[in-house]
Amino acid sequence: MSVNQPTATYYAQRALSHIQVLAQAGRGSATPAEKQAADYVQSHLQEMHVDDIQTQSFLGLRSIWLFFALAFGLALVGHAAYWFLRHPLGDSLAMLISVIALAFSGYLMWNKFTFRDFPLRTTLPHAPSQNVIGIIQPMGEVRKRLVLVAHLDSHRAVFWFATNFLVMVFAIAGVVCIYGIYLAIPLYVLAALTHLQGFAWLALFLAAFHFLGWFTGVTADLGPYSPGANDNASAMGTILSLAERLKSQPLQNTEVWLVFTGCEESGCDGMMTLLKEHGEKLKQALFVDFELVGIGDSLSYITVEGNLQRRHISPEVQALVQEVGEQYGLHPAAAPLVGASTEGGTLWEFGYQAVCFSAHYRGLPILPEWHRLTDTPGKIQLSTLEMVHKMAWDLLQRFDQ
Repeated sequence: MSVNQPTATYYAQRALSHIQVLAQAGRGSATPAEKQAADYVQSHLQEMHVDDIQTQSFLGLRSIWLFFALAFGLALVGHAAYWFLRHPLGDSLAMLISVIALAFSGYLMWNKFTFRDFPLRTTLPHAPSQNVIGIIQPMGEVRKRLVLVAHLDSHRAVFWFATNFLVMVFAIAGVVCIYGIYLAIPLYVLAALTHLQGFAWLALFLAAFHFLGWFTGVTADLGPYSPGANDNASAMGTILSLAERLKSQPLQNTEVWLVFTGCEESGCDGMMTLLKEHGEKLKQALFVDFELVGIGDSLSYITVEGNLQRRHISPEVQALVQEVGEQYGLHPAAAPLVGASTEGGTLWEFGYQAVCFSAHYRGLPILPEWHRLTDTPGKIQLSTLEMVHKMAWDLLQRFDQ
């Protein structure tokens, strides 16, 4: 490297300067604050003279929690149907109505978590959102494409994310809530067919969790948004600093896409919009997703994730990131069964090559400041941003070979 070229520390400081602006307030999905973040990103890409800057506009879901309120509300209808309709209608008909409501709830969950359209979607609040895309051309012929991904929005600072203990409770309760929708169906069927009400009482136990899920869904949006410094202004800052370096040190044969997505926190509507318009062109690209990369002393990459349907990183991508990440102590990690997902998982669902990187404290499975009011720029660590920048830059060089 030439002595005149800035160091990784310089680019980490540049990333931090972006984070300090972007995380001054929460950036809810499909809100004016999310739009302001998009405008900020676009203006800086223009200042860097990044090629082919474009904005993708779409209608995005405002809240994942209202979806949960809808789905768990239907599950509660199923529970109520069995317990309150048995005497006027009989066990069999009450069971049938219960199963239909629970099955419909499960169908909504399945479609949402596999990133497909679902019935009643238009009953939930949507608003204008956007992706910002910039493309940096290589010095030579385009032979490969790599897509750097960060989402623009931040999440509600819901009660369940306030402490590490509550996050663990949320993870366990979330599994019971969601998988309990499908388990309640055979329990009510067995209760009706065998007349053994113990099965129905087990299903009623699940109803308590479904009420908890519904109540959280209808109240979550009453609270404020997280400032989102680590989640996910740290990723936006990281990509903007990488873009600055790529403009002065372009790759040889790899076209780099810079993608800042809207509505990730409400279900990855931005990523789905990107794939609808550019998916065919990017089918052979490598997507590199950054999530919470501003705090911690350890780096990890996700190998498996997915609510209801698990997806895995491809062996080819895993081999590449392991080779690059060895000197940084990069290690594999699995997302929980329920409660956490990334745009990398969305890409895996539709057959794309992708990896998602995160930073955290060694020995702690919970990502720092995830969805919290305390996720402020003052918590961001320059040393972490520097480590992430170095690893990302090495990955770009290795991929370009």
